[in-house]
Amino acid sequence: MPKAATIRVTGEGSILDYNPTFTRVGGGPSARLGSGGNYVEEGSGDLLGKYQGAFIPLRIGEEPGNRFLSFSVAGSGPGAKDRAELTQKGYYKAGKVLQANFRLRIPEGSAISNNSFYLMQLWQLGGKNPFAGIRMRRNESHKVDFITKNVSGNGRRLNRLANFELTPGQWHSFAMRFTFRPGGDSRMTVVADGRQLASWSGKAGTAPVQPIPNRGPTPYYRFKFGIYKRNEPAAGAFSAHFDDMVVGHL
Repeated sequence: MPKAATIRVTGEGSILDYNPTFTRVGGGPSARLGSGGNYVEEGSGDLLGKYQGAFIPLRIGEEPGNRFLSFSVAGSGPGAKDRAELTQKGYYKAGKVLQANFRLRIPEGSAISNNSFYLMQLWQLGGKNPFAGIRMRRNESHKVDFITKNVSGNGRRLNRLANFELTPGQWHSFAMRFTFRPGGDSRMTVVADGRQLASWSGKAGTAPVQPIPNRGPTPYYRFKFGIYKRNEPAAGAFSAHFDDMVVGHL
């Protein structure tokens, strides 16, 4: 396997790098949004979109010299959950190092929730989820926590690795690394705007692992980003912008 290229987060209009270990995918006029909020880029792996509850359709936002993905949920929707998320078609295998670099912006005026909610999550097949992620804090609009969770029996342990305050309306760059072994020794590092926030090791996820048909017992997981939260009809609109996504095995 070739060595992963040096990752540069540029903000020059490229939204997605599907797997930087193998190829770099540029943005352009061919990028489009498909049914269900799917993101389709010519010549790259597509991303699957998931809507639920009081969602606002995913869109490609534009500003001078840049294009980005815009996620929003708002209003009164059916059910207890609201979501507008993207994930890859494929799965990542546990035990390998996953890199996730991206830019994140919370616009000015984004609503304040009575509950914490996810902006990014790692989702284990056959487990109780998520086992890691970025959560907006309860009663805040721009303060986030980087977390992991471990499940043992019927109990769950939440680990707050680091916190970060995003400046309203400003892009922030994040570089994260994960090594996931369900219920065993997992690792996670977080760099924000060039400054290391966390270097963590410990237990994460759910063990034993549920076998996957035709794949055996090897644990797999997905990288998901966007907004996933409880429905709050009177709270207003919650929004998040993502750009320069770089996700893949090192």
